[in-house]
Amino acid sequence: MTSQMALISSPEAFTSMSFDYLIAGGGTAGLVVANRLSEIPTISVGIIEAGEDLTDDKKVTTPLYMFDLQGDPKYDWDFTSEPQEALDGLQVKQARGKMLGGSSGINFMQFTFASQVDLDDWERLGNPGWNYQSMAPYYKKFENFQGGRPNLESLGINDSFVNQAVHGRGGPINASFTPFYSPMQQAWAPTLANLGLAANGDPRDGKSLGGYDNPMVLTLGSSHRSFAGNSYWKPYAHRPNLHTITKAVVRRILFQSNSTDELVATGLEFIVDGKNYVVNATREVIVSGGTMKSPQMLELSGVGDRQLLESLGIPTMIDNPNVGENFQDHPQCSVPFVPKQGDLTFDDLWDEERNAVWTRMFEQNGTGLLAGGISNTAQLSWSQILGPDQQDRPAEMVAKFYNGSEGRPGLKAQLDLTAKKLLDPNEQAVQTSGTSGTGGRPKPGFENKMAFIGGFVAHPFSRGYIHINTTDPADDPKYDPRYLSHPLDYEVLKDLQFFSRNVSTTFPMSNHLQDNGTRFAPPLKELTDDTVKDLINTGFITGWHVVGSCAMMPRDQGGVVDPRLKVYGTKNVRVVDASIVPLHVRGNTVSLTYAIAEKGADLIKQDMNGTATVAGGGAPQAFTGAASVNLVDRFFLLLMRFPTQFVKKLPILDEE
Repeated sequence: MTSQMALISSPEAFTSMSFDYLIAGGGTAGLVVANRLSEIPTISVGIIEAGEDLTDDKKVTTPLYMFDLQGDPKYDWDFTSEPQEALDGLQVKQARGKMLGGSSGINFMQFTFASQVDLDDWERLGNPGWNYQSMAPYYKKFENFQGGRPNLESLGINDSFVNQAVHGRGGPINASFTPFYSPMQQAWAPTLANLGLAANGDPRDGKSLGGYDNPMVLTLGSSHRSFAGNSYWKPYAHRPNLHTITKAVVRRILFQSNSTDELVATGLEFIVDGKNYVVNATREVIVSGGTMKSPQMLELSGVGDRQLLESLGIPTMIDNPNVGENFQDHPQCSVPFVPKQGDLTFDDLWDEERNAVWTRMFEQNGTGLLAGGISNTAQLSWSQILGPDQQDRPAEMVAKFYNGSEGRPGLKAQLDLTAKKLLDPNEQAVQTSGTSGTGGRPKPGFENKMAFIGGFVAHPFSRGYIHINTTDPADDPKYDPRYLSHPLDYEVLKDLQFFSRNVSTTFPMSNHLQDNGTRFAPPLKELTDDTVKDLINTGFITGWHVVGSCAMMPRDQGGVVDPRLKVYGTKNVRVVDASIVPLHVRGNTVSLTYAIAEKGADLIKQDMNGTATVAGGGAPQAFTGAASVNLVDRFFLLLMRFPTQFVKKLPILDEE
């Protein structure tokens, strides 16, 4: 047996053990929780993951191959939405990572962040202890900010906006500036500056807006992708108290048959190669399947809308129609332009001879095209993307399309907060960037013929759902994101398309697009009020930032989990992943997911120790229903409070 194989348990070995904590889903959040809980050597942790261990797969670790992962069933669940009414029946693909590390292994590696107001809004929705102040330490905890190579300035990249004080050091996830920028990318930040939209600070602070060259989640030097699989799991998978099984699909959570008040989970049933297995959990079951899979696991376990469950013959354990609702995503569309002839684009990836050259360069010193990615962005308010004569438009559109009356419990409170952000010139409404190349494998003859400028709506009004429609856990759930079903989302996205044209025609970006940025790529011929609707209907894509399907809110306001992430009606089941997000945030969600998982792990540790820290940093309080913890466990929990450099010196924690 190789050392790699030894990291993965067989079904027989896995089920021969009984675990303190079972984690259903070894994705981005699940591996964070597994890592942090297994820091305590007397606590046993089991991970059940449907995908494979692809931590050493070159397509995963090489940044630019991100364009070749989506749609490949080895790497991607590749969900397809219901036909979207507001998009003329378009069915939208939704990529989700199918591996240890989940979507952090296939995402586009942008490293952007929620705003302070975004996170404070969660507390306003009835989640004490969930605000910017409480989340900021967890953003720092996962991050190891490495900066960039010394030659950044020679590439025309300005990192002067970086505020070192707001970034983390020593965390598992490396963040740095890529060593490769296409000509179009080098023009990005100067172009935004010429539009009067340069970054006014480091957006990591949760306040700043503007255009800049963003860090990526890659390791300085090698330029390899840094993700949950190779950063939170692989270096620690040999811990004797941490066990992992892959290619295993969770079927359902098992509950005590004599549970009366709150259901008590006793383990998980899962399937490997068509055979059912059962594994026991003595303390908690943690659901970390992500926004697409966590509601599926709950519903298959009898936690969800009674009417839906009964229609499928599933006994109702907890009747909660909020499961699978509140689905949110960032709606996205871009304008296609024609790159300047002779300019290098990412389509070079698909040229066999050129790829061989780029591969040698990447493998030898971590540079070149393969180290590139989505490395520039702009986080802008609605008013910032409008002309001087349009500054009244946000207020006019909100007054026209949002009257503050929404039927579903809790939704009005959410949308009131969203409307407030849309009208705030200091809060982001859109995120935009430019991509040189097709952004995927181009059709033959179309190489180097396209470039895109566009982006997504940061705070959508539209809400969708995701629910099971069979009892087979291998079947995709039915999901309807209802993109642009709220007219305000369309209005903001439409304005963003016209702003993209302003970017394309502004120096120096105009120097890298044909006809000074006025030439559109087919089939678009012109961008007008009449053609923009067709552009959105045909060019719409997901933002790949799905959240909210197991929302953390009061149960009577649409909640599935409480502020300690426990599923309502259960004593020992939690959801820890992006599905708990009650209200969408700006930026790419991988940083948010890491922070949620780090905080979730601490909540579990607090409850393990019988204490809960109240919001605002008050004195610890006894927490009802906490699991019993022996003196050895308490010792290791205490150690977690000491500085890392001190703890590492203790010989009993030496893992070498």
